[in-house]
Order: sequence, then C-alpha cells, then structure tokens
Amino acid sequence: MIDAREQQVLDLIDASQQEIIDLLRALLAFKTITPSTAPVDHDEFIRHQAFVQQILSKLGFQEIDVFEADAAALDAPPGSGVDKSRDLRRMPILVGRLPGVGSGRSLILNGHYDVVPLGLLETWTHDPFAGEIVDGKIYGRGTNDMKGGIAAMLKALEFIGRAGLRLEGDILAQIVPDEEATCMGTLAACQRGYSADAAIIPEPTNMRVGTAVRGSMGGRVTVYGRAGHAEQPQPHFSQGGAVNAISKAMRVIEGMAEATEQWRTQPDKQHPLVPPDHIVPTVIRGGEWSVTIPEKVEIEFDCMFVPGTRDKRSEIEEKLAAVAANDPWLRENPPELDLGGPEAWLYPAEVDEEEPIVQIALQALGDVGIPPELMGFGSLTDCVHLINYSRIPTINLGVDIESAHSADEFASIEQLIALTKTIALSIMRWSGVRANAAG
Repeated sequence: MIDAREQQVLDLIDASQQEIIDLLRALLAFKTITPSTAPVDHDEFIRHQAFVQQILSKLGFQEIDVFEADAAALDAPPGSGVDKSRDLRRMPILVGRLPGVGSGRSLILNGHYDVVPLGLLETWTHDPFAGEIVDGKIYGRGTNDMKGGIAAMLKALEFIGRAGLRLEGDILAQIVPDEEATCMGTLAACQRGYSADAAIIPEPTNMRVGTAVRGSMGGRVTVYGRAGHAEQPQPHFSQGGAVNAISKAMRVIEGMAEATEQWRTQPDKQHPLVPPDHIVPTVIRGGEWSVTIPEKVEIEFDCMFVPGTRDKRSEIEEKLAAVAANDPWLRENPPELDLGGPEAWLYPAEVDEEEPIVQIALQALGDVGIPPELMGFGSLTDCVHLINYSRIPTINLGVDIESAHSADEFASIEQLIALTKTIALSIMRWSGVRANAAG
C-alpha cells in the first residue's frame, strides 16, 4: 500500500518524466565501450564519471571516492574471475555515500557504465549514442544495459529529496566499469571495503526481481594432429600417417554438444529460475596452408552453470577425457585443456526469495501496477561479487532485456518511468524516510 509520502514522490516522477529521459540521453552520449580488441577512448570513461560525480554532489552525497582498479593487486579467491593481466587504468570507479539521518538500513545502488561494442554499424538504424526517441522507445547503446538503470536510480534518489524527504539509512551509489568483460570494477569496490545491508542493481530483467544468476567458466582446448601433404594418400597414423586436427577437433565439439544435451535433463542441473548448464564452442583456430593437413586446432568455449554447482572444472575435465577415450588417436594424444588458474571463472549466485530486499521490491512492483515476479539470469551480473565476496543480499531489477547487446538497443519510456518509481519505493521502504526538518 502506497502512503502519502510515497505518493508524493511518485507524483513528482510522473510530472518530471522528461528529466529522466534527458538524463539517460546525457549518459548515452558518453562512448564508454568496454575495451576488447579495438582501442577505446578512455577520456569518455573519465568524462562520464565526472558528470555522475556532479550529480551525486548535487544530491547531497558527502563522500565521493573516485579511484581506479589495479587488477594485478586484487585479491583473487576461486570464482572471482580476476584477470591480473587486464589493464583497468583510466576507467574510474565511483562510490558515493549519502549519509542517512537515522538508524535505517543501508543500501547499495550499483550500476555499470561500460557498454558492449557496437558490432556492425550499418545494422543500426538509429545513432547508437544520440538517444533518439521513436514510438515511445529510447534507442542507443546502453539504454537498457544499463545506463537506463543508472538514470532511474539516480533520479529516484533525486525525487525522494525533492519531495522533502530524508532517508534514514545510508545510500551508497556505485558506478563501475568493466562488468561486460570481467566484473572487476565491482569486485574492486567490494575489496575497498564498501558494504551495506542490501543492494539493488538495475540491470535489465524484464521488470522482474532477479534473484539468481548462473556462473561462467571459459577455456581453451588444444587438439593436436600430425601434419602431412593434403593431396597425398596417408597411411594409418600408427604407420606414421598424417592426422587431421580439424577432424579430431570435431570430436571435441560434438562432445560439448553431447554434454549440453545431457545436462539439459540431469537432475542436479535443474534450477527453478535459470536454464540448465551448457557448454558452447565460440572461437576456433586451426590450419596453416590449404594443402597441408592441419596439426593443431584451438577451440575456445563458454560454459554456464547453475547455482549450487560444486566443481565445474572437474566436470569439464571428465567430459574431455571421455571424448579422448573413445578415439584411438586422441587416446594416445589427449587434447590439452586450459581453464586458467583457480580464480579464472565467475561463481554463480542467488539470494533467497524470502530476503527482505526481495520482498520489498516485489511489493513495489505490484504497487506501480506491474505483476510481481521473480526471474533468473542465464548469464551473470555484478551481483556475483556483492553476494559471494561481500555477503550482501542483492537483487537485479530493470527494464526489458530483449534488445541488449544488439543493434538498435532500446528501452521503453514507460518502463523507464516505472523502474524509477519501483526503485524509489524500494529505497524508501528499505532505508526508511522522514520529513526534512527544513521542508
């Protein structure tokens, strides 16, 4: 049930929708593309964070910490996904604290400001950074994943203050980079000591409360053959004949498909909110010359797995060993599996649906007219570190995800406004509010 103070905030949001749209469009204009193989403009990252810092200062945040992560210096427990070789310089992390005026519960609002690369620019029909509005949708890279969420959480705080209300608990705003690659921005904030009683990440969730995400493990399988002239007859490999590494690599790829199919129905791979485990080949390299039988193939893969998984590394090793055991050449020349060090994967995460922050968010959704439902991510978000490393109950809650990572990514204005309302209600109900003595 919405009380009078909450209604005042919701009315302000309705009357000020253009401000929310304008903030999102301003955030989209910063080209904060996650560094990958192509060079990026790190000045865009710095300018984005300077812009957000100004907003937080106006909102009354008294402690604003802007720093950079040093991947090589991060603690790297198993499942943390730390890549110590990654250069995180000139991609600032921003953490601000809005002090509460009472003894209310503290809350982290976390959002990543990096966005995935554009892909083929010609597939876009809207400028990726202009925030064009057509038929009630805002288009641009990051509209739903997740600068729309950042705009909603910042504006939710602003409208609470504008209504003459003060929050009783501390609010920490975390604006972080590199979620799309490593999640080390949030991990660095966790390791810097920032914590709270709960956290909300406005990642796109189709306006449902996300309480579970799968873990992720990537790796590489190297398959060896034996070189030879492709245009000449070859004796059996036991007689010194050539062996085609591409053909043998197909056995490995088929084994991955078989594993995925097995996990589809395996009892311990079932979860009520996320899909079963899967393993997918994503990159393949092999061969050197068109008339030479290839002697080496590398297969990169991605593996996702449900919460509760105990040892995915051993499962993958066993599957590969089974493939090799069924092939005479591979049995004698087993493929090499590289899964990185013990930290080189990302743990799954989930929170119990009875957690107070979950129930508050579900009620808030219902109060703004959206069916209150739970959901899980087939991939993962920065919640993995807040939950696993810092032991903070964390939910994901945001707009529709359908166009994330694709050309013409968009967020509907209707959902953006509804998200702002839902976050505002959740903040007030979690931390508590009182009227500003000066108001």
